[in-house]
Amino acid sequence: MAKVFSRLYQNVKPLSLCLGNKKILLGETIGARPERLGSPTTTRRLGTTSVPHNSFPRPKLSPQEVTQILRQNEGVVQVSGVGDQEWVSGEIVPAATYSIDSIDSNQLASNSPTEDKLASARCLHTTGYLFGVFDGHGGPECSQVVAKRLFDYVAASLLPRAELRRVVSEWKAGCPVPLTMVYNDPSQFVSELQEIYEASLMRYCDNLLNSITQDFSMEEALIGAFLQLDSDLSREVLENQHSSVLEPLLRVAVSGSVACVAHVDGPHLHIANAGDCGAVLGIQRQGAGGGWQALRLTNDHSWENSSEVDRVLSEHPPSEADYVVRNQRLLGMLMPFRAFGDFRFKWDRDTQVNVIQRYAGPNNIIPHCLTPPYLTALPEVSYHRLRPYDKFLLMASDGLWECMSALNSVTLIGEYMSGRQTLQPVRFPRQAITLREIAHLLEQRQKGLCLKPVDTNASTHLIRHALGGSDAGLDHARLSHSLTLPPEVRRYFRDDISIHVIFFDSNFLRVCPVEI
Repeated sequence: MAKVFSRLYQNVKPLSLCLGNKKILLGETIGARPERLGSPTTTRRLGTTSVPHNSFPRPKLSPQEVTQILRQNEGVVQVSGVGDQEWVSGEIVPAATYSIDSIDSNQLASNSPTEDKLASARCLHTTGYLFGVFDGHGGPECSQVVAKRLFDYVAASLLPRAELRRVVSEWKAGCPVPLTMVYNDPSQFVSELQEIYEASLMRYCDNLLNSITQDFSMEEALIGAFLQLDSDLSREVLENQHSSVLEPLLRVAVSGSVACVAHVDGPHLHIANAGDCGAVLGIQRQGAGGGWQALRLTNDHSWENSSEVDRVLSEHPPSEADYVVRNQRLLGMLMPFRAFGDFRFKWDRDTQVNVIQRYAGPNNIIPHCLTPPYLTALPEVSYHRLRPYDKFLLMASDGLWECMSALNSVTLIGEYMSGRQTLQPVRFPRQAITLREIAHLLEQRQKGLCLKPVDTNASTHLIRHALGGSDAGLDHARLSHSLTLPPEVRRYFRDDISIHVIFFDSNFLRVCPVEI
């Protein structure tokens, strides 16, 4: 049985490439999609053997050990540094910077290595910020490469023509100009790959400069960046058949990744989504009763989305209807209907024979792949103008959504925000404050004491409740059990979980001019 499981392929033999004397495994033999996280006595089926959920030895973890595991991959980015400062209109400089207060991020792996990737960055030549969640399948290669390259494509597409021309001229003069400042990711590509990737980005920038000038569209910019990067991933394999870096290029092309990207520029929020990651806006209800509302900003591109199924079927002859979507999967094999990479679902048969069959053998050609492409990286783009009662944006891979609903997630973060206040000193919003207002602040703080969180990171708080939550509250035994599942079966009970929580500055949004 393969050591690493993925729910995204079914009945697929391992794809092995023979390059020189090296044999490279590019896929796994895997079973059906696991059910959602269930009770400790739930029985799961692994192959032909029924394995009770409680049949494995359970090493017990102390609360401190659980917390140590959950916090291993925490990340925090402080953007504005102003917190709950009282803004007035004359102080908004520059306006677009201050809509974001901070970002809490975290990951918990199920696969080894994890196939998810998180990314966050600031655009250096415009005023926006970029956040992404990338969920890989068939290996981690595609998600890792897309996460590191996509933001530069987006940033380039957002530049005014004059600024883009200046940047390109400096690149060609041997002075590379960075387009983004990436947070919490010091990794680098090897030099041979970096040269190929930079050449592709340069080609894209040249194409942007040579395209017919038209009114700027954020939606078209995001779509263009997604599609161009996916096209480049394919072209780079086909143009480097005799290169020393064919192996990693082919690994990226044969694995795949869904992607959800947010661009925040002042009060303007755009989401570009391809696949089944999700973005949800946390809205604090106004008026009596208060509470929280979850506004879903993305649609899943899978068989559960009837519009997506209709789209895929409409793109192929009726004679293929029995094969295009089969067993709730694309061509009976792939769960997401939109993704980067996975070029076995995109290349025509001649290309598959010349590339896939050449290195992996004829058994790795996908059956019934008659009229490709069946898969696309085309994102669905949505827009939302932020308001003072829009408190945060939650972005996560489907490892979270399999365990928890959007509303439950938003409510947990809302409670976390109330409880987090008790971990910080009392801070009054301005000097001229009445005794009544002070009493109200202290009353709210007193209420928050019962919600005081264990974690200081909202993403960690969510992961803790996703794995250990029960009707009676947090269950330490359940959480400990989930974190100590044997690697060979862990993937059947939970997926990789990756989360961004982007907190907005409500006071800024309250006074933000409409024309921004």
